[in-house]
Amino acid sequence: MLILLGAIVLAVLVVVANISRSNRQVQGIEVNIRYGHAPVLVAEQTVVDSIMAEVPTLYAMLVKDVDRGAVAEAASNVPYLKDVSASLSVSGKVVVRATQRQPIARLFYGGRELYFDSDGGIMPVGTVGDCDVLVAGGDFVEPLRVDSLNSQMQSLLVLAKFLDRERKYRGLIDQIYIQRDGDVMMVPKIGDHVIELGAVDELESKFSNLVTFYEKGMPRAGWNTYVKISLKFKDQVVCTKEKK
Repeated sequence: MLILLGAIVLAVLVVVANISRSNRQVQGIEVNIRYGHAPVLVAEQTVVDSIMAEVPTLYAMLVKDVDRGAVAEAASNVPYLKDVSASLSVSGKVVVRATQRQPIARLFYGGRELYFDSDGGIMPVGTVGDCDVLVAGGDFVEPLRVDSLNSQMQSLLVLAKFLDRERKYRGLIDQIYIQRDGDVMMVPKIGDHVIELGAVDELESKFSNLVTFYEKGMPRAGWNTYVKISLKFKDQVVCTKEKK
C-alpha cells in the first residue's frame, strides 16, 4: 500500500510539474552542438539568431505553445548543422541539439568557395573556423545543385571520402581537379608534377601503385624528372617527361 501510495504521489507531482511548466513563459534557448573532430565552424549564437528570425515571438510564448518542429526547422537553416532536434526542458528552456557537418574538401565552384562534407552536403566557408582539408576545383559543366549532385560532383565525393578515410594516402595529396569528362587530376604535396588519376575506380590499387613508385622509382629517376604521373591504366604507372 505504501509503495502504491508513493507511486500515485509521484505521478501526481509529475503531472503538476508538467502543467506548471507548460504554463510558464519560455525561459530562453539552449544550444548543444556535437562538433566531433572538426574545428568549430558555427557559433551557438548563430543558431539562436536563425531560430529568432523564423520564430520572433518565441520568448513571449508559453512553453505549451512552442512548436518544436518549427524551432528545429529554423535551426536547420544553418547550413553547418545536421540531425537537428528541439525539446523543452523542465526549467522552461527550448533545447536544440545538432551535429556539425564534417568538411572533407574545400571546393571552388563557379566563383564560389564552399565546404563539401562526407554526406555530399554543401556549406559556405564561414568566418568562425577553418579546416585543413583537400582543395578541390574543376572544369564544371553544370550549375551546382544542393539537392542533386551531378556526375562530376559524385566523382569528387567518392575521391574525397576515400582520402578522408585513408589517412596514409591523404598526406600525399594537396589538391584535386575534376576535368570536364569526369577524370581526376591531382597535385601532390611533394614534387613538381601532376598525377592523372583518371576515373575514381580501383582507388586502393591506384594509390598503392603510386606509393610504390614514390618509394622505389622516384629516388632513382629524380623528383623533378617527370611532369605527369598517370595511374589511369590498370596496374601501371605511366610517366611523362618534360618536353625540351
